[in-house]
Amino acid sequence: MTPEAAEQAAEIFLQCRDHGSKIDTLPEACRPATINDGYEIQEAVLRLDGAFAMGWKVAATNHATQSMLGINQPFAGRLPNTALALNPLDVPAGKFANPALEGEFAVILGAELPETAEPYVAESVSDAVAAVVPAVEIVDSRIGGRKAAGENTLIAAGTVAGLVLGTPCTNWRQFDLPSHRVALHIDGELKGEGDGSMVLGHPMNALAWLANLCVDLGQPLMAGQIVTLGTCTGLAPIEVGSTSVVDFGPLGEMRLNF
Repeated sequence: MTPEAAEQAAEIFLQCRDHGSKIDTLPEACRPATINDGYEIQEAVLRLDGAFAMGWKVAATNHATQSMLGINQPFAGRLPNTALALNPLDVPAGKFANPALEGEFAVILGAELPETAEPYVAESVSDAVAAVVPAVEIVDSRIGGRKAAGENTLIAAGTVAGLVLGTPCTNWRQFDLPSHRVALHIDGELKGEGDGSMVLGHPMNALAWLANLCVDLGQPLMAGQIVTLGTCTGLAPIEVGSTSVVDFGPLGEMRLNF
């Protein structure tokens, strides 16, 4: 994919964001033909938007989500500085066109994860984690028919729309993350719940998957980056005027007012 084609696709996604609109597919001239093309478009989105990457998200980390999207593996999205916010959050009116929420574990990296002789696994990435952070991803997709769009286009549109962070926990090893429950309530009604086992069996498996991807992309994960690891609650749409509380048990509660 040429830089010009990547920027053409990025401009379309930014226009959709600014106008609250969606597309079903990109024009053929700038449609990503490979996974790497999709990630190049993500880079172009950040560049044209004047934003910089604070880290990544890992998406589609369970079979239900992959089936919904018509794919068979996770994918990643860059986390722009403009997407970050802190708990609790009053969301400005009109900021998101069709928002939906996911409760997730995020991590702050305390060390880099460079290229190694052996691929990363959960055990080898855990030592790089300085803190685990309760997080809520605000999903606001620019793709209409996501299953029909195809994996490469989903990746291209995968830049994080919003991520709200809670209080970092540096003593995170005291918790069994695969069995740690997360519950998402909207206006007092339970809309989704689950645990860390929904994230490739263990949230650190998602971090290992991303570390290997970033090595392949020539952009190894660095100390200080934030990574959100995939939904523990499923996806729940939310409307203007609603309040969401995401309960992470002893890790705290997250509150978003729309």
